[in-house]
Amino acid sequence: MPNVKTNNNGNPAAFLNYARWYHEAVECLFEYKPHLSDPINALYFHIVELAFKAFLRAHNRDPWGHDIEDLYENCRTLGLKIKSDDQLALGNIVSLLARGNEKMAFRYFIPESKSEPDLKWTREVVGQLLQAVAVFVEPNGPAAPGPAVKFRMVIGRPETA
Repeated sequence: MPNVKTNNNGNPAAFLNYARWYHEAVECLFEYKPHLSDPINALYFHIVELAFKAFLRAHNRDPWGHDIEDLYENCRTLGLKIKSDDQLALGNIVSLLARGNEKMAFRYFIPESKSEPDLKWTREVVGQLLQAVAVFVEPNGPAAPGPAVKFRMVIGRPETA
């Protein structure tokens, strides 16, 4: 097993947990609003990016940037594979998400045609990716929560008298 970094900025478990949160959000969208393909694909793109970064950090790499194809190649070199045929499944999903998101097309209107992966296929493969990454990031299962490393304050709208 890899020697996992413990600094809070690059903690692989933090990246994996963020990927899981976005995955939970995309599952709701997929279930109740499947016609919202661009927001769904934007979330899948981000989940894939976070999962790859968790895997690489679990191998003492410190990746930055948003090029999921480059992150994928680095992960493959270190042995990341999913349950199904990796080249036809994960490799193609990564490529299709990258092409579909050129010029940030999942986030903004781009007046150009594009291709993107089938949402059901993407959902299946991204679920397998999270499971595969968890094996490396959490080889003994999910860890107990550690010490708090940040504080988030949510401020509501002030009430008027």
